[in-house]
Amino acid sequence: MHSKQLKLFFTVLLLIISFTLFSQKERVRGIYRTSEDFVKGNLSFDNNCNNQNLRIRLNDFFSKKYITVKKGDSRLKYLKKDIFGYRNCKNDFFRFKGKTELLLLNAGEQILIYKHIVSKPPTGRTNVTNYYFSLGNNSSVQTLTIKNLKNAFPSNLIFKNFIDANFTYNTDLAAFDEANKIYKINMLLKESRGELFHDEE
Repeated sequence: MHSKQLKLFFTVLLLIISFTLFSQKERVRGIYRTSEDFVKGNLSFDNNCNNQNLRIRLNDFFSKKYITVKKGDSRLKYLKKDIFGYRNCKNDFFRFKGKTELLLLNAGEQILIYKHIVSKPPTGRTNVTNYYFSLGNNSSVQTLTIKNLKNAFPSNLIFKNFIDANFTYNTDLAAFDEANKIYKINMLLKESRGELFHDEE
């Protein structure tokens, strides 16, 4: 009996330590309530990453639907589905899709690409993908698949042909063009619209 109790104690202790480490995986600097706030840089509850009296918890360990803002002695709750996103203390921006947090990879490009950071991401070139996209900040977020991307541009036949010619798997769509310093799908979109790149003289 003593052995079972000891085992249970260490299991609970391990869970507590794991929870503490996981919950402190990143500090949140502030939240953007709307896409307009994000564009304008209006960060709500900005704690500058050093204000101990203002803490924002994502509550993602138990996949809760809300975030918690601890301000002094008060606690405020905001549903993730009602918040556009947040910025962490590494200056990364994450957009919410329901309860899911998506890391924005390419602010400023025409097709925004997001990555869902998971513990066991798919490996190699595959149609199983943890990438998402949106057409700018105001449109909804969709899974980044060849089908969804082509459906997002129903009248741009040139772009659809470029997609067929350049991508075989869904994970290929997240390729970055090192030469032009832009994600490949955005480079192809520019080319399909006649917005060609020109070398600086």
